[in-house]
Amino acid sequence: MQDIYKQLAHALDGIPNGFPETESGVELKLLAKLFTPEEAALACQLTLEPQSSKAIAQKTGQDEQETFTMLKSMTKKGLIEAERGEGSLAFKLMPFIVGFYERQNARIDEEFALLFETYYREAFHKMMSLKPSVHRVIPIEKTIPLNIEVMPYERASTYIENAQSWGVLPCICRVQKRLVGQGCKHSEENCLVFSQIPKAFDRTDAIRAISKEDALGILVDAGKEGLVHSTGNVQKGVNYICNCCTCSCGVLRGIAEFGELNAVGRSDFYVSVDESLCTACGVCIDRCQFKALEINEDKSVCSINLVRCYGCGLCVSACALGALSLIQKPAVEIEPPPVTEAEWREKRANARTEM
Repeated sequence: MQDIYKQLAHALDGIPNGFPETESGVELKLLAKLFTPEEAALACQLTLEPQSSKAIAQKTGQDEQETFTMLKSMTKKGLIEAERGEGSLAFKLMPFIVGFYERQNARIDEEFALLFETYYREAFHKMMSLKPSVHRVIPIEKTIPLNIEVMPYERASTYIENAQSWGVLPCICRVQKRLVGQGCKHSEENCLVFSQIPKAFDRTDAIRAISKEDALGILVDAGKEGLVHSTGNVQKGVNYICNCCTCSCGVLRGIAEFGELNAVGRSDFYVSVDESLCTACGVCIDRCQFKALEINEDKSVCSINLVRCYGCGLCVSACALGALSLIQKPAVEIEPPPVTEAEWREKRANARTEM
């Protein structure tokens, strides 16, 4: 039984996202918590490319109908992904993060939360150092200057407006930290998902279907609460927006706890201070999740550490005096995210070979 979980762990580590091995073997306990041995064996036959149940059954030598039934069950449990193929469903392996971990809202308990915490600290945080990052920051939209041309991937409203259905679910990172007794003060139910399929979330248990206006309102409320908008680090195919904090978010904790500055991709902006307006009140310092701001030595003005600025705009929205603003980076400093997931995987795989 242990061997099948080792095989699955090896398959997951073969994905560009990574699933590194630990000395303690906690990652195997984590997999055993989610997958039955039969499910783990079947998952080992999947790849990131979708396959029909017939093709998978032929690989395993199992009955096609039984294989299809198990694959559908695993999809419902959020362990693998299904999509429409030619005439039937096709199934593919999902990474751990971002992937089947985030789909365990309905199943997470204290045991699972503790296993995740142990695994994250022992090994998985090391995956946060690689580029391209799994996530990237999206600025608070009202802080983006009005007089410049902004790429569509820099506007959260682009994704919301172009969708046909919208949903919200609890942030699994904050749920996980609460279950291990380290919960933070931030709201839980503000992870947004969206789809090009109308009414896609009307019959789901873990996701609450909402309107477009509700989704836009959640973004506004998250910004007021001091949460960082982030999403998948690609330009196309984005279907979620997280509202993150360094105290709980598995991605941003890579920066806060382990100093992995590549843990999240930066926006095309960084903050600038107008020293003639700044009174060193310190409000922006409390708002910054990345510790990019500090009061200078004579306590007359705040200064900015651009190495730690991710261009989220939280500090700008909190500055009542208008002393802070986002400015667009010079073209030579802008790193557009990969266009597609396939491009992201290729770049990430290349980065892993250089580790």
